[in-house]
Order: sequence, then structure tokens, then C-alpha cells
Amino acid sequence: MLEPPEVRLLIQRLRDAGPSLVDYAGVAPMYGVKTGLNEAFIVDTPTHDRLVARDPRSAELLKPLLRGQDIDRWKSDWSGLWLIFTRHGTDIDAFQAIKAYLEPFREKLEPKPADWRGGEWPGRKPGSHRWWEIQDNVAYFDKFSEPKIIYQEIQYHPAYAMDTDGYYLNNKGFMIPTADRWLLTVLNSPLLWWFGWRHFPHMKDEALTPAGFRMEHLPIAPLREATAERVVELVDSLAATMRDRHAVRHTLCDWLAVTWELPKPPGALIEPFALSADAFAQALRAALPARRRTLSAAAVAAIRAEHAETVAPVAVRLAEASRQENELSRLVNQAYGLTPEDERLMWATAPPRMPIAPPSNVAGD
Repeated sequence: MLEPPEVRLLIQRLRDAGPSLVDYAGVAPMYGVKTGLNEAFIVDTPTHDRLVARDPRSAELLKPLLRGQDIDRWKSDWSGLWLIFTRHGTDIDAFQAIKAYLEPFREKLEPKPADWRGGEWPGRKPGSHRWWEIQDNVAYFDKFSEPKIIYQEIQYHPAYAMDTDGYYLNNKGFMIPTADRWLLTVLNSPLLWWFGWRHFPHMKDEALTPAGFRMEHLPIAPLREATAERVVELVDSLAATMRDRHAVRHTLCDWLAVTWELPKPPGALIEPFALSADAFAQALRAALPARRRTLSAAAVAAIRAEHAETVAPVAVRLAEASRQENELSRLVNQAYGLTPEDERLMWATAPPRMPIAPPSNVAGD
């Protein structure tokens, strides 16, 4: 799409504002693990626990895993999945419980022989991997255990997070092995989403894919030294807020399942942070079967109490998080040298799903 001259000029100024991401970070983004058969190598926590109970050595190969869909903004939400990380050279006979678990998948796991002349091969692609090993060797596997920025292969909004918990990633995730809060701030900013909309390939439903050389070539403006401590403070606070938001969502799911027999509650009850106590009670009542929608005064009081104890504190912190995100956005705009006119142009030509609302001084322009 042909952009107006003023937009093209701003794009060029952003390109000139700093080094490329790969030069700034000193490393290119790295792929997650490509197993060749996720149904065999990705297991849930009950399966993890059974494997470790049968053979404690299994824990050496079981790594906590984030899928692309688990990666969130600032801090990700682990869904309780594990990766059987049998990298090339693994002595599977030393891990009998895992060998027995993988055995039923063996036909699907066998690599296709180079001289195969039969029909469709039922297993994985040709390669040097043996049937129990992940498909692609991951020479940089040790980087998963280090602090890193992680992101999804396909994004509907900026969703970059700091991971300090040593999660492994599947083939739908990428990592940049750095704990640089400023880089994370820039990647999550409205300005870089605006730029990325014109830089990254577009997918179905106008999603973006920040993969390959285009990610490497993102311009990263240097951090102003005077704001370095503030950036760290704000980013760490946002990560803590998102972590607690995820924890509360899990707590609510358990409460709704056990107390109210709602194992699959609607989204309004899992993300109720914009709801008042009364609106929360009404949403819960509406989710119940018709025969249970007449609530006693005690039941309504219990719902309000749960809202006050569990939901309201996170709602307050999310309001503060919105203010913090706006502050970080201003710092990014300053680093890239945006003028007030540039900011108004950015918001006037903003793509869908900008990560924050425009500031009040440009909202009406």
C-alpha cells in the first residue's frame, strides 16, 4: 500500500534512529524446538509426574514448555506443559520410563530413509535424528535456561515477554537471549507496532509475523541513560502485574469449577477485571443453568466477597499498568526523536490493535 509522504518520511527517520536489532542485541532471534511430532514430545503435568515417579531420571529430560499461544505481553502464562527434550545424542536406554512412553509413537517418529522408494512415509522427515530424538538439533539449547525475550511467530498485537524461569519454546515461539528491558520496551511499544505494520509480512486476519530477517532489521533506538533505572522499574512492575493477573485467572477457574460447577466458564468470568462486584455477580448468575439462577443473599455476598478479595486488587494494578505503559511509550517516542506532530501522525494512521490507547492530547486528532 502506498503511504502518504509524511508517513514515508517518518518511517525512514525511524530506520535511521538506531542500529538493527541484531546489531543492538549482538545476536539474531532463535527458533523454538522443532520436534517433528509434538503429540509425542509434549506432555501435561500429570504425565510428567507419572514419568518422574517411574524413573526419577526422567526429570533430566522434561523441560517446562511455552507454546506460541502461551506467550503473553510482558509476562507469559505457563499452561502446565512439558517438553521431552531428547536432543541428538541422548542415550534413551538410560531413561527407561521416557523410552517406554515414546515407544507407541515409534512408527510416526522414525525418520524417512534417504533411499525410501515406497509410498507415503508414516514417520518424520529425513535426517540424522534417531526415532526417540527431537527432529532438529538445537545447538543453543542452553540459552533456554537463561533470561531471554520471547515472542510468538504470529501476533495480533505486540506480545513480547521477559522469561527468567527457563521455559523452553515450541516451534511457534522465538527467543532473543538477553535480559535487556529497554529492548523489550521498544518491541512492545505502540511506535514499533505502527512501524511493524509497515515492515512485517501480514497474515490471515491482519496478523503480523515478526520472523526472519525483517525482525533482525528492526531499528532499535538507544536508551537514554537518564531513564535507564526508570525503564527497569516500570518493566519489572508490569511483569509482576501480569504474573499476578495470570495467577488470579487460574484461581478463578478453580473457584468457578469447584464452588459453582462451571468447568468451562465464559471469558467474562475468567477476565473480570473491568467488572464491578455487582456486574461480576450478574455474569456468574447468567453462566449458571437456569435451575440454579436464583441466588440466596448469602451466595450473592460470597460472590461479592470473592470479587473484593481476588478481582478488585488486580483491577487496581491493571489501571496502574495502563499508566505505566503510557509512560514507557513516551520514553520510546523520545528515544526515536518524535515530535508532537509525529505522535499525532502516528495515532492518526494507527493500525488495528494498538497496544494502548492514544494519549488524551492526541486522542481527538
